[in-house]
Amino acid sequence: MIIFLGIAGSGKTQQSKLLANQFNFDRISVGELLRQVTDPSIKEQMIKGDLIDDDVAISVVGKAIKNIPKHTEFIIDGFPRTLQEAIWASSQEQHDIRVIHLLLSPSIAIERLKLRNRADDNKEAIDKRIIEYNELIKPILEIFKSKGVMIYDIDGSKNIESVHHQIVSAIN
Repeated sequence: MIIFLGIAGSGKTQQSKLLANQFNFDRISVGELLRQVTDPSIKEQMIKGDLIDDDVAISVVGKAIKNIPKHTEFIIDGFPRTLQEAIWASSQEQHDIRVIHLLLSPSIAIERLKLRNRADDNKEAIDKRIIEYNELIKPILEIFKSKGVMIYDIDGSKNIESVHHQIVSAIN
C-alpha cells in the first residue's frame, strides 16, 4: 500500500495516477470516492473544506481495499487526513505500507488550486484544508514512523516529470 500525503495542490492525484499507470497498480482516490457519495451533508462538508467524519472515510477506504489480495501493491490518494484515520491505516498489516509525502509551500499550493475547477476549491475551503494539513501532518507521519513505515519526502514543487522520477526512485 503506497499512501500519498501532501497539502492540497501538492499533486497527490496527478502523481498517484502516473505511478498507478506506470506499474499497473490499483489506485484508490478517497476524494473521488467521497465526491460520489450521494449524502448531501457529506457533499456540503466537502464544499466547505471540512474533514469528513473518520467513520465515513474509514468505511469508504475499508470497502475499497477489502478485495485487494494480501501484499498486493496499490495506491491510496488523499487518506489519511486525521489521526484516527492514520491509526486505522497503519494497522492494516495485511498490506506493506509506504508513504509518499509531497512537500509544497502553501503559497504554491494556493496558486495551483486556483487553476482547478472544483466546487471544493473555493478560498474558504482551501484555507481550511491548508490549516488542517499543517496541524495534522506531523502527528500523522509520527503514527506511521512509530510503526516502522517508510516515509519518502518528495519535493512537490518541481515539474510533474521530475516529481514522478523522484517517487519512482524512492520506492524502487
